[in-house]
Amino acid sequence: MDANLDKTNFTATLFVIFLVSVPLVLNPEGGAALVQQSYAFIATNFGWLYALAGIGAILVLAWLAFGRYGKVRLGAADETPEYSTYSWIAMLFCAGVGAGLMYWSAIEWAYYYDGPPFGAEPHSVEAAKWASSYGIFHWGFTAWAFYCLPTLAIAYPFYAQKVPVLKYSVGCHYWLEGKEESLPARAMDFLFMIAMIGGAGSSLGFSTPLIAALISRLTGIETGFGLEVGVVLLCVIIFATSVYLGLERGIKRLSDINMFVALVLLAFVFVAGPSLFIVKTSLNSIGTVIQNYVAMSFWTDPFTESRFFEDWTVFYWAWWIAYGPFVGMFVTRISRGRTIRQVIGGMLLYGTLGGALFYMVLGNFSLGLQMSGELDVLAVMAQSDGNQAIVASFDQLPLAGLAIGLFCFVSIIFSATTYDSASYILASSASHRLHPSEDPPRWHRSFWAVALAILPLTLMYIGGIKVAQTSVLVASLPILLTGVLSTIALIKSLQRDHSAQE
Repeated sequence: MDANLDKTNFTATLFVIFLVSVPLVLNPEGGAALVQQSYAFIATNFGWLYALAGIGAILVLAWLAFGRYGKVRLGAADETPEYSTYSWIAMLFCAGVGAGLMYWSAIEWAYYYDGPPFGAEPHSVEAAKWASSYGIFHWGFTAWAFYCLPTLAIAYPFYAQKVPVLKYSVGCHYWLEGKEESLPARAMDFLFMIAMIGGAGSSLGFSTPLIAALISRLTGIETGFGLEVGVVLLCVIIFATSVYLGLERGIKRLSDINMFVALVLLAFVFVAGPSLFIVKTSLNSIGTVIQNYVAMSFWTDPFTESRFFEDWTVFYWAWWIAYGPFVGMFVTRISRGRTIRQVIGGMLLYGTLGGALFYMVLGNFSLGLQMSGELDVLAVMAQSDGNQAIVASFDQLPLAGLAIGLFCFVSIIFSATTYDSASYILASSASHRLHPSEDPPRWHRSFWAVALAILPLTLMYIGGIKVAQTSVLVASLPILLTGVLSTIALIKSLQRDHSAQE
């Protein structure tokens, strides 16, 4: 076995996967109930903490970007970026959003139209306004702020201070300098690996049933758990090919292709769908988010029992927090040569615009079908589920089979790049040393790809989307607390190094 392997975290993480998955499979009803009770407790009692975390992340990044540390380069002072801007954006976007974006951007509006925020009447014009806008908020600046802070906390010591380890605990290097193998460092990396599996498991738990529904529509194969297992295996096969090709020819090439095909899909839906409605609704949505961004960020729904804040905003903030260190480590690996300001601006601006584009085109296309009476999307959801509602929406397009095929392709590649990126980072976390130009061994990354498939399959088996939403919140709480420590460590490191240079 590889001498660089961190056997402690490797074994402990694998043990936790089976410790969680096996009881859930043996007692799916009891397991689903327990997970949902845990969600309700954390969301009700600590939801306000997640709201404050989102606000704090935006403020800290604004201070870093516009302050004296914005020009600090990740690497040597004269170093140029390792990847082109297009490839860098494509890779960070594919890693950051995963195939979960394909599901939620197309159908999230329906949940909000049925149960809107701010006391709006369900199925009203006010509900439609929030339904077309809230997804852009949830996948916008705050989401990418949760990704960007751990990126900087890890990237600065990794490149500027030459820490030869690509792990989550590197974010606390200010306090752990010379103690990279200490118990606190190992505990941080262990908690991250568990949160990573929960976050990736949730993402794949959302996307896999959607891909299965799309394949069923294209081939006539009946949907079910068996087809979902087949989808996971397909994604792992694509991932294995990517691993063999390496980061440059694997993830980079897949991400470049996927971004291009995704843009072609969005252009087709825009042109073939209700273009005027999409344009008008998108402009209205952007205005709504800009006008109400502060209110939406601070809103905790204290006066009603709608639970919109707990069920949606807290869920999303928890998802981004659990996923943040993973995205941070991956973006660290591809960001050598960029300044802190470039990383912040690129992640927040391009990430937000990319997510908003999917919501404005796919979401407003489906909403337009509902509002015009061309398709009762809510009725399809009530009779089956959101996946079938998405398929039914795309069936309204000309050349529906082609559109569904493109949608399926993009979703599969998003899932494959999620497996690829996540396994890369898990393998890095379970290694003792990893230099900036060094990748984990292929066998190590392949192993984690297979291990990652266990949890989403378990979640789909015991309860689908709701349980997947729930698991990510439970996994995120310790990362929220350690994230505060790594943010403070980043600021202190910058202050110390900058003062020394002056």
